[in-house]
Amino acid sequence: MGRPHGAEPAPPSAADDIPVLPEHVPVTLPALAPHLLITTAEQFKAINEPTRSRILSIIQNEPATAKQLADRLHVPHGAIGHHLQVLEATGLAQIVAKRLVRGFVAKYYARTARIFTYDLSPDVVGGRSSIVEIVTQATNEFAETVAEGGAEARTLGVSFPRARLSPARATVYQERLAALVEELLREPPDPDGEVYSCLVALFRSPNYLQSDAHLSQPAREAEDSVAPRAEIEGEAERQTNQAHQQDRQEGDAV
Repeated sequence: MGRPHGAEPAPPSAADDIPVLPEHVPVTLPALAPHLLITTAEQFKAINEPTRSRILSIIQNEPATAKQLADRLHVPHGAIGHHLQVLEATGLAQIVAKRLVRGFVAKYYARTARIFTYDLSPDVVGGRSSIVEIVTQATNEFAETVAEGGAEARTLGVSFPRARLSPARATVYQERLAALVEELLREPPDPDGEVYSCLVALFRSPNYLQSDAHLSQPAREAEDSVAPRAEIEGEAERQTNQAHQQDRQEGDAV
């Protein structure tokens, strides 16, 4: 069937120039860009869909076909194909290789960057925090790891320290942690290795851990509004008990 009259041919894509590998040639992960800045609502929506999030996690460290992803995630092949189209259209995934597999040309997908960073307006995220989304994903992933084989057997180390720092010193530690993350991202993938996850978050602790001198005026007023109410309630109870005691004493005297 010919192209409709007046219709323009589809523009060529980078995938069209990828040669088809023979079946005996293994597919390896190419060097990916270290970072991709997420700026659109379409990208944010694509990332936060659970199945697409898992796809992106898999192809962060190894290229995979739609069939391989469907088998690993136990999701129908057609659904995986749709998710990959969305990820391609939003610039989050790409075809990095083609290979003959039992007479068919299989397409291998990988992320467009090792890690995604966010620059989104509040209107785009709809009141949700991209940072909280990342921490939540890491928490769910860790819980799944524990359920599969136990935290002790699968965790190299966990620490949740707190320290009282000046803003300048906090910035120093943030820069050191960021440098360590960059080093981890540039680590060459080991074909025989396992995938390890790492969550790094340095944040100001909540108000109940801060001294009054370091609370902003609104926060201090919010904290202080709780204490007077408790003191008033306690004073009222004390006065009631005192009145009851006085009544008993007067009764005994009569």
